[in-house]
Amino acid sequence: MLYLVLTLLFIIFIISVYIFFKINKLKDIKESLDLCEKKISEALTNKYKIVLDILEKLNDEKLNKYFTYTEDLSLVEREKSLFDIGFKINKNLKGNKTKLKKFEEELKNLNINEESLDGLKDYYNANVLNYNEVFYKKYFNKIYKLFKFEEYKSFKIRKLEEYEIFKL
Repeated sequence: MLYLVLTLLFIIFIISVYIFFKINKLKDIKESLDLCEKKISEALTNKYKIVLDILEKLNDEKLNKYFTYTEDLSLVEREKSLFDIGFKINKNLKGNKTKLKKFEEELKNLNINEESLDGLKDYYNANVLNYNEVFYKKYFNKIYKLFKFEEYKSFKIRKLEEYEIFKL
């Protein structure tokens, strides 16, 4: 009987140590994700300012109606909204050489911002994949939720060639 109790205590100890290390791993990845979210949010704010500047100068009612962006949207939704309007702006200017020349600097800044966002999103998505892989482990998921861990959503991976966005 004593061996059974000791064996059970040993098993409980091993499981506790395992959970402790997994929770620490989740905390580390979560810290990295939080920092990356902050940097992505800053990049989205910069992109938002560039887009607003372009929309104001373009004064295109159709584009203004299409653009839906608020700070209370999730990070993924904000990124999608800004990507979509950036695509529409590029599409709108693509055929007009005079407008294209007028907005050359803004489009260049927009594309630079998009490239930096792509790098941040790739890093973020890799960390989300690692985090969710640990988070969704069978049996331990409920324990992680007790420690107030929640799942993360990743950004959609886009192939820019599909969107026909041109680079200056």
